[in-house]
Amino acid sequence: MRLVRLVPALLVLMASAPALAQNWFQFEDKAERFTVNFPGEPTVTDITYPSEYDGVHSAKLYKVSDGTTDYSVTVVYMPDAQVSEVRGSIAFAAHNIRERGGEIRYDAYSQIDRIEGHQLQIWNEDGTRTYVAIYLNDRRLFIVEATSPSNIPPPAHFQQSIGIFDETGRRVRFEIDANGQRSPTDRGGAYGEAPEGNADVYDIDEELEYQRELAEAEAARAAAEASTAQPAD
Repeated sequence: MRLVRLVPALLVLMASAPALAQNWFQFEDKAERFTVNFPGEPTVTDITYPSEYDGVHSAKLYKVSDGTTDYSVTVVYMPDAQVSEVRGSIAFAAHNIRERGGEIRYDAYSQIDRIEGHQLQIWNEDGTRTYVAIYLNDRRLFIVEATSPSNIPPPAHFQQSIGIFDETGRRVRFEIDANGQRSPTDRGGAYGEAPEGNADVYDIDEELEYQRELAEAEAARAAAEASTAQPAD
C-alpha cells in the first residue's frame, strides 16, 4: 500500500514529529476522487463554496486534528460552471486564502502527478503557520490545508500525499509540456504507481529541490532578521 513519499532529505526533519504517529493512514474517497494521508478518521461535512461569479457550488470538507495540527481537504465540484470559472478556480481560491491575513512566506506554482496547482505558506498573527496546496482536475478543485504551531516541522508529508483519481478509480497522472498541454501516462507516480512499485525518480528529485529551496530561503530570512536585530556599534 502506498503511504507517503519517502524523500530521504525529509526523514530526519520529520522523525520526531507527530506526523509519524501510528494512527496515520491512507484515506480514500473514490466518489470525490482523491486520496490523502490523515492522522485519524476525518469528519466529513457537506458545505457550499463561493463562486467567483456570485453563486455557490456544492463541496465537501474533510477535517481532522492530531492535537497539534489541524488538517483538512476541501473538494469543490463544479459540473455546470463556465469554463473561465473552472480554469480560474485555483487563482480564486488562492486569493481567498490570502485575504485571511497573515504574512505570506511562500506563494507559487505547484504540481502533483503533473496536475498543476498552487502552494501558499502563511505565518499567522497567532503564531501558527498555515500550509496550503490547491489542485484542479476534471472540474474538481482540491484545497489541501494544514495549520500547525511554529515550533514543529512543516507537515510536508500531508501535502505531498494527495493523489487524484479518475472516474474509474485509477490514480491520475500526466506528462506536461512547457505550453501546459497534458497527456495521460502510465509511468510511475510519486508514490510508486508503476507496476514494479518503484517511485518516480523525477518527482523525488523535484521534491528534494523544492525542500532545498525552502530551507535556503528560510535560512536567508533568519539571517536577515538576526542582522537587523543586532544593535549598532
